[in-house]
Amino acid sequence: MARFLSWLEILVIAAIIGGIGIATFSRITPGEALEIQLEADMLQLYEMEADHFARYGQYFRPDAALYRAYLPWMEEYDVDVRHDATGGYSVVVHADLDGDGELGSWRVDESVAAVVRATND
Repeated sequence: MARFLSWLEILVIAAIIGGIGIATFSRITPGEALEIQLEADMLQLYEMEADHFARYGQYFRPDAALYRAYLPWMEEYDVDVRHDATGGYSVVVHADLDGDGELGSWRVDESVAAVVRATND
């Protein structure tokens, strides 16, 4: 019986240490949170473009004043926009989200419903 309690104590201690480790290492850094938000904003742009194309047969210019109110995040970053109303669009964002002095790049275009990380931040 004493041996069983020793093993039980060891298992309880291991579970507590494991829980503390999971809680410590599963936190999102501020840079990671900014990246998640940027990618969500860029996916929103993709969905807006896809909807606009389905309705009107052409893509809108994301950097046009008419759409800036719907895309306020574009004011916060260095953004390169390429646009062809019927041929497609491309939006590349350059940013230093983790504050390490190195710029990362993220890209979204009409070809795929995903944000592509061109260069790591």
